[in-house]
Amino acid sequence: MLGNTFKSALLVSLMAFATGAMAEITLSATQDGSTINIDKALFDTDASKEFLATGKNPYIGNEEAIKKGKKIFNLYSCVACHGGKGEGAVGPGLIGANFRYAKNATNKGMFETIWHGTNGGMGAKGFGLMAPDDGIKPDELLKVIAFIRSNSNVGTTGNE
Repeated sequence: MLGNTFKSALLVSLMAFATGAMAEITLSATQDGSTINIDKALFDTDASKEFLATGKNPYIGNEEAIKKGKKIFNLYSCVACHGGKGEGAVGPGLIGANFRYAKNATNKGMFETIWHGTNGGMGAKGFGLMAPDDGIKPDELLKVIAFIRSNSNVGTTGNE
């Protein structure tokens, strides 16, 4: 009997893998740990879908994505508070090894902090709390995070 249960579980797992079905990560607000609900339709690229499934940023180390992330970082004036490379200025450093929010050592944590904002005064950049024509899309945010990680002098990729 136990053998049949194992075979059934294995079959279901293989079918989920073959069809690309993956569990999604749960995104949590940096302020209070509450669940962040983001419209799944915004995860409209292969990279953003992979992130939603795994919490890993597929753009880490991708030079083209890093270059685009730098442009977006500048466009949203992130440099005004966090410096040209995320090293910190008026706002905290983003490149490690000491993060204002420990969860920012992971790409999932940094995504949550940027998307939903902080108690320390940073407003949300995500569509969830801003007007739809003034927010950043998940795919763009992953590129910004790839840019930030590319400047780390402690070797943190966030995908560890």
